[in-house]
Amino acid sequence: MFTDDQDRDAVALGAGKPVGAVVSALAILRYLASQDGAVSSIQTARALGLNPSTCFNILKTLVAERVVQFEEAGKAYRLGAGLVELAGSALDQVGYTRLIHPELERLAGAWQTPMTAWLRVSDTRVMLVDRAETSSTIQIHMRIGHRLPLLVGALGRCMAAHAGFSTDEMRRHYAAIRQDSPPPFERFLAEVEEARAAGYAVDRDGFTRGVTTVSSPILDAEGTPFLALSAVGLTAQFSDERVAAMAADLRDTTRRIGRQLAGTFRTVPHQPLPHHQRENAR
Repeated sequence: MFTDDQDRDAVALGAGKPVGAVVSALAILRYLASQDGAVSSIQTARALGLNPSTCFNILKTLVAERVVQFEEAGKAYRLGAGLVELAGSALDQVGYTRLIHPELERLAGAWQTPMTAWLRVSDTRVMLVDRAETSSTIQIHMRIGHRLPLLVGALGRCMAAHAGFSTDEMRRHYAAIRQDSPPPFERFLAEVEEARAAGYAVDRDGFTRGVTTVSSPILDAEGTPFLALSAVGLTAQFSDERVAAMAADLRDTTRRIGRQLAGTFRTVPHQPLPHHQRENAR
């Protein structure tokens, strides 16, 4: 038997073996995060190579803990609201919220444009974790916890610029996104390279007609994007000059936040699926 101190030392040194149920539960959560809609227990078990009965019991437990939501009509599962609470707590505990929210408020006030913060929650999804509104009579509302494809809009260019995806992976993910006026993939790739060099990206009317987004990523200690700050507004209100100045402000802000957070990174916030599970989940 270990004492408490020995337990902590053993964990720190990597002793002991992973708890299978915990590993499977996290794999299930990541799989659900990668899906566009709710999925059945059987589909989840097949995709992850889990025993169907084990998968069902884990899903029921996750539903009871409010991190997964069960849809009675389709007998299917999706991520639940409890994960939003956990994400918010995690961001707050390592200082993200303390640093990010005042900056969102400042940016929204300076540009009279709604500002949003998006957390990368899987290889294919981001989730809205914070926002700052303006006093404008025209508002674009999004709820905390709303999820979008990772490569969507301006934030997608920023994520793709630093996420280490192959061209084939980006092509597959990009083709699956529903957009109003998506640019050709070759143009998307060029804009990814521009985002890598400039530190920001702009999407005019691509994802949603009449809406422009301007985004800049926050990178972790390994240079991987885990958050993005985005301005969201009506295209008619976004002149080229205004977009350029706003983009520069966003870029300088995300770089400043990244430097401030550099000393707090102990692990990479986003942990992708193991390779074999990524293949099965496709």
